This record gives sequence, C-alpha cells and structure tokens, in this order.
Amino acid sequence: MPVTPSVLRLPILTLLTAGAIVLSGCTPEQAAPAAVATSATPAASPTPESATPAGAKTGDIVDDATSEAINGEYIDPMRKDMTVKLSSGENILVKKAEPLPKVVIDSVTKDVKTAAPNYANDTSNDSVNKMADIKRDLEERTGRMIATVVYGNSYNDNGTWSKGWFVGEPATEILGQYPSKEAAIAAVEGWVAKSPAMRTYIVIDTEG
Repeated sequence: MPVTPSVLRLPILTLLTAGAIVLSGCTPEQAAPAAVATSATPAASPTPESATPAGAKTGDIVDDATSEAINGEYIDPMRKDMTVKLSSGENILVKKAEPLPKVVIDSVTKDVKTAAPNYANDTSNDSVNKMADIKRDLEERTGRMIATVVYGNSYNDNGTWSKGWFVGEPATEILGQYPSKEAAIAAVEGWVAKSPAMRTYIVIDTEG
C-alpha cells in the first residue's frame, strides 16, 4: 500500500511572523536599484553639411571653388549633389537623385559629334569607340546610365553595309535597329521613363 507523504501544516500565525521577519530585514538602502530604460534605436549620425549654395538648382553654373567643395570625397553620385565640368569649362550642378540637365546632355552630344564627325559613314570601329569613351566617362562621373540613339552603318550577312537608326547600350532590353529616328527615340524614352533620375540618352544624328 503506497505511503502518502505527510503535508507540513504550519499555523497561519507562524507564516505571518516569518514573513514579517523577512520584510523587516529589508531596508531602503539594500533595495535593488530601479532599472533604467534604454532606447533600442541608436542615435542618428549627423548629416554632413552640404556645400551646395542655398537655392541652387540642377543646371546652375558654379565656380571652381564651389564645385570642388560640392564634390568633396567620392560617394555614390546618386546620393549626393555633384558638379559636371563641361568640355567648355563650366561646372554644372546636378542635385542628388535628379536627371542630368539638358545642358550636360547637349554638351556630351556635341563632344561626340566633334570627336566622330563621320559617324554615319564610318564602317570601322573608330567612331563607335570614340563615342563609347566619351559616354563612359560621363557615366562614371555621374552614376547615370546614358543610352545612345545613333544613325550609322550596319553590316549585312551578304557582306554589304546599310544605314539605319539604332538604340545602343546600356538600354539592353530595347537594343537594335528601328525604322526611323522617331521610333528609336520613342523606344528609348520608354526605357528612360522607368527610372528617369538614373537614365538618359543622347542622339547622334550625323546623317549623311
């Protein structure tokens, strides 16, 4: 037959007395300090002061000293204001996350046409390489993607050349030949519209 353990039953008075002894031994000086609430969110890092003049906007011209101060140390160009020095010498302000202004696009287009005046008739890689070098330099300096709409030669399977309108890199999803200048521009403008701050294009229309 199992043995049921006996339950120790203390008188209520005994329990109350013991509790009183424990409580009476705890003084305010011995009480545990209250927990101090801490914030789970670290303090934000101070934002560097911008060197861009107050009220300045994309497309404005700034002097060399201001340009150097704005550009400062390199970070992702889309995350800060910057300036682009044109081949004519002016420093053009480009605010962060804004498209390249028309003055910059016009300048690089002129630079390509000057470097490759015979683009439409050139069947070598010379004109293509000159355009690519100029465009790549601007892309690296600004962090923007610059597609090309060009009128040039295309090599046919039968060994002949034919001229047409083409959309070029980096608009990879719409690369190729188009039936007209207008069709090529419409296609590339659709590509730009998907990310207008990041994408733009130039037109090299030395049609001859």
